[in-house]
Amino acid sequence: MPRVTVVGAGGLGGPVALALAAAGARVRVVDPDVVDASNLHRQVQFTLADLGAAKAPCLAARCGGGATGVVARFDATTADELAGDCDLVVDGSDDPATKFLVADWARARARLHVIAAALRHGGNVFAGAPGSACYRCLFEDAPDDAPSCADAGVLGPVVGWVGGVAAARAGALLAGAPGVAGSIWVLDDLRARGPRVVALARRPGCACEAT
Repeated sequence: MPRVTVVGAGGLGGPVALALAAAGARVRVVDPDVVDASNLHRQVQFTLADLGAAKAPCLAARCGGGATGVVARFDATTADELAGDCDLVVDGSDDPATKFLVADWARARARLHVIAAALRHGGNVFAGAPGSACYRCLFEDAPDDAPSCADAGVLGPVVGWVGGVAAARAGALLAGAPGVAGSIWVLDDLRARGPRVVALARRPGCACEAT
């Protein structure tokens, strides 16, 4: 049974955790926040009855199958404890700095990883593995002024769409499917025919070239 750590129990982390648990993975959900009324339109794993409850254990209970929820922030001091025993880590947070931290940690620990992002009407999903191009090959560094979903908004169905793609890519990585690692799925708009898939090459000078 593969072990997966899902960072973020919100709009993206919810569908990712539910899908992977249903597929047979042992899921650990990590999130420091509690359920707020403003979350409900896009975080369908929660209801009015969950208001004020910690998101991580609440989502884990919805997943079943031995899923666990940890009320904590994934950062440099907690990463090894929260994901050190996992086969794959998925970032579904709403924070660019956390996404880069998850990607950097996974590359340094030779872990499979998926980084998912959603904003307004679209999003993207990056899949990485040891030896592939990394998240920094594409984005290099976290922007200082990137808006969050809370700031810029996100259409409710978008997070389900992006989260579903992220869960599918996670499953493909765990299955060893070719052509997955080192690629990004760009989901421009719900009105588009489908995601654009871009296979990345390692960026000259990127730290991943040394691994």
